[in-house]
Parts: sequence; C-alpha cells; structure tokens
Amino acid sequence: MTDYFTIGKNDISDIYSRIRAMHQRELAERRQRIYQQLPELASLDRELTHENASSLRRILTLSPDAAAKVKQERLVRIRPLQEKRSALLLENRIPETDLELTYDCPLCKDEGIVDGQRCSCYQKHMLKLLYRQSSLGDVLEKENFDTFSFDQYSDQPVDGNVSPRENVRDFYRQAKDFATTFSPEGKSFLFYGGAGIGKTFLSNCIAKQLMDTGHSVLYVTANELFNDILSAYLMYVEPDTKERLKPVYELVYKADLLVLDDLGTELTNTFTLSQLFEVINRRMISGKSTIISTNLSLRQMRDRYQDRIVSRIVDRYEICHFYGDNIRSKRKADNLKKGTQ
Repeated sequence: MTDYFTIGKNDISDIYSRIRAMHQRELAERRQRIYQQLPELASLDRELTHENASSLRRILTLSPDAAAKVKQERLVRIRPLQEKRSALLLENRIPETDLELTYDCPLCKDEGIVDGQRCSCYQKHMLKLLYRQSSLGDVLEKENFDTFSFDQYSDQPVDGNVSPRENVRDFYRQAKDFATTFSPEGKSFLFYGGAGIGKTFLSNCIAKQLMDTGHSVLYVTANELFNDILSAYLMYVEPDTKERLKPVYELVYKADLLVLDDLGTELTNTFTLSQLFEVINRRMISGKSTIISTNLSLRQMRDRYQDRIVSRIVDRYEICHFYGDNIRSKRKADNLKKGTQ
C-alpha cells in the first residue's frame, strides 16, 4: 500500500536535482569531446568567457551611463569572436546545441516551477514516486494488452446475451482504441460486474499503455482515494502535512487519467458521497478521463450513491457490464491443480 504521507516536496526536489546534475555532466562530456577535436574552439570560448566576466565586473561598479558604454564596447570586441566561432562550428558540422545545456523539460528548465506554479512535469515525477512505492509497476508488467487472454472466458451465450468471451472482446477493443488514440476529450468508462472477471485487468491494460506513451495516470482504490488522499488532505490543518499531500491531491483532478478501482468497498458517508461527486464532476468539466470499476450492479450503485452521482456516470461514461465466471478464481484453481500434478 502506498504511504502518501512520505511523498512530498523534498522527494521531488531530489529528483530535479539529479536530473540537472545529469545534464550538467552530459554537457561537460560533450564539451570535452568537442574541444579535444577542435582546440581552436576551446580557445575562442575561453576568450568569450573572459570578455563577458571582465565586462560584468566593471559594469557592477559603474554608473548607468558608463555601464552602457562598457556594454557597447563589449559587443564590439566579442562580435568577431562569435562570428569566427559560428563559422568553425558550421565548417565542422557541429550543432550549436551540442555546446548548450539540455533539459528534460524546457518549459521549467528542470526546476519544477514556472511563474510561481508547479510545472506539468511535476505531476509526472510525483506519479513515478507513487508507482515506486506501490506494487503497480510489477502488476502492469503482467497485466497489459499483450498479456490479456480470452481463453478462460466462456464462449456460450448467457441469458440471451452474447457469450462472456465475445462481450469482453468488445470491451477489449474499446479499451485498446481508447488507449491507442487517447486525447484529452474526457471519454470515461464504468466497468461493473462480479468479482474476478477482468475489470481491473482491463483497467491496468489502459493504464500501462497511457503511461508508456507519456500520459499521467493516477491509479487508486476507492479506500485510498477517500481515506488516504481526500480525507487526509481536507481534514488535516497542519501546514506541513497539507503541503506533503497537496501534489497527490492535485493529481486526483489534473491527471490525464484517473483509475478508481473497487468503488463500493469504501465506507459510504456524507463525506465520501460529496467527494465522489466532486471528483466525477470536476474531472468531467475539465475534460479529464476517468475509469471507475466496481463489483456493484447499477441498481446497487443507485441504492448506495446519490442519483446525481449515478446519473452523471450513466449519462456521460461508456458503460461496460462484465459477466461470466470468476476468471481469477478459475486461474487460481488451475494453478493449484498444476502444482499438485
């Protein structure tokens, strides 16, 4: 289980520090390699650095008018050096960028902050920390579109409906298309039906593909969402605690995809009802995609949750009713049988 209290500002700052240090090392290695190839370039860069530093030291001690004159003189001195440098790079087919610092995120320059606000890349690093703490990374290596199997689903029709196998094939196609052509248009799914028939597995398939293509995905159980994130953040008054939980809280609303697993296992009260509505409604308004999986039937959902919640889900989500035998139990039984042979 993920400990959301131990993830916070210091962890993210450490990640950004390592990223910046890595790019500084890479730049130093590139420069050393290029300077060995072109000693003349190294000499030019030393002259330019000296001129810039010398001019800056003088400017700091001068009046505005005198400083402006020094700046103009500096431009006159360095212009031929810069022209010679550019010609040398062009002649040797060396891009200017090879001698400049690169960034994972050009927007914030690997600082995590833009105009006083957290950069979008901050969320991705927070999610990496969450996955590192949880076992989700290992799960997604086993449960993805490549490993999804239809073999254990019955191919016999059920109560006049298509077979469980054909039913889940249709959901698989929808899920694969959704993940492959993902766009921030807010398409959402409700996966409902009995336990152990593929709802969580298919959710994992979508999560894995979106994460692999660089999208932010927050995957939580209902208990984690209401108890460990929303309740903890909204109920705590200590500034330090709220600051640690704030990035995770924001992901509930800002992640490209929120996967809410096992809805119905949480303690239902006024708080959870109001917060469930808030999450569904705010993500719907902002055009963010959500996947909800539950063992409850639609009737049980209407009995348990307010009609304004269920009606929004039914009206705006793709409704996928999973049915058939418990695949998870069948798989365990088969494994036990193999182990005794």
